[in-house]
Amino acid sequence: ATLEQLAVSRERVSLSRELHDTLAHTLSAQAVQIDAILSVWEPLPEKVRGMLEQALAATRSGLDETRRSLQALRASPLEEMGLSGALRSLAEDFARRHSLELVLELPEELEALPAEVEQGFYRVAQEALENAARHAHASRLELRLELSASTAPGSRLLLTIVDNGVGFDADQAGDETRLGLQGMHERADLIGCIMEIAYGYYIE
Repeated sequence: ATLEQLAVSRERVSLSRELHDTLAHTLSAQAVQIDAILSVWEPLPEKVRGMLEQALAATRSGLDETRRSLQALRASPLEEMGLSGALRSLAEDFARRHSLELVLELPEELEALPAEVEQGFYRVAQEALENAARHAHASRLELRLELSASTAPGSRLLLTIVDNGVGFDADQAGDETRLGLQGMHERADLIGCIMEIAYGYYIE
């Protein structure tokens, strides 16, 4: 199911970009051209003006519909804001809804990553935040995203989520918790990442 979700997400992103680069650009250019004709062609026969105005209205309507379709195709805020911005929006909204103290450390700019990698990081963060509120009963949450040098070619992207909740015994966790953790591990594996869960004391 996770593989299928990632495949669908990649297809939606690809289709959204294709529509934006072709249909949306074409309709936008056509609307500008018709509007220019109406502005410079004077005097314009009344019948011709009416036809051009109808064409312009239809073009603008088509452009609006295309933009709405593009928005619907975007599976998450990732397409709009990138990974760093999407994580910020996610964490701030979550902290507000659950009255949590929030500490955020996110890079202002982060180069674009493959869609499946961004999706994987985002979904793991979503599940971790839900666990913090639903199971850990936390009052404070920290989320950090760091891009650091690696011994291998390129850089290493590290997402760290810490809460001051009650914690849990992994061997005694309920089915809901087990499924959540399993799903997070599977998402990490699919994009070639390692997910670790650390237990310890929270020092304020």
